[in-house]
Amino acid sequence: MVAAAYRGKGVARGLFTAALQAASGRADVMVAFIELANQASWSVHVDGFGMVPLGEFALGDRAYGVVGASTRPGATPGT
Repeated sequence: MVAAAYRGKGVARGLFTAALQAASGRADVMVAFIELANQASWSVHVDGFGMVPLGEFALGDRAYGVVGASTRPGATPGT
């Protein structure tokens, strides 16, 4: 989560880009697990960063979505 004072200033995008670069060459796909109740996080990852929903699972009484982003340019996870 990005602190409220820093939201909308590119912090999350910078962290996402750094994570993709770190994963590049070490993995084909970078994944994130997002609690489905956290719609703000879902929106940032899926709508903002273009991550692809890959599935859902529950752990106890909490539901999570799995989203992925390819670390290879032009590739799409889940296809």
